[in-house]
Amino acid sequence: MNDQPIIERSLGKIQIYVKPKEKIQATGLLHSLRSRQLYRELVKYAKDDRLMNASVYQTHHGYSMHGKIETSNVELGNQDLSLCVELIDEKEKLEAFCIKHAELLRGKMIVFKAVEFWEIK
Repeated sequence: MNDQPIIERSLGKIQIYVKPKEKIQATGLLHSLRSRQLYRELVKYAKDDRLMNASVYQTHHGYSMHGKIETSNVELGNQDLSLCVELIDEKEKLEAFCIKHAELLRGKMIVFKAVEFWEIK
């Protein structure tokens, strides 16, 4: 009998770096009336695709894809400083997500890491 209090499972994590100002092209009149920021849409699509976890993290200083170094300004913010959209699930589901949304993800910095999920009994 297994009396271990922790159940371990291998999962994957992708980190997608995007800029807050990046928008999705409007597909109709109603969509053009509301802001469709890429990072928010990626989280919505992750939920629609039933991924286990989706989070967005604000970076404070750095660069992505060999770009210019950007820094956060407390009063004004910086729409050019990358956000990190982090998705966690099985590797196959993350791959399927990237393939399904390839048009939105093309040219983005995407990092995959194998992670271990712990569930406490």
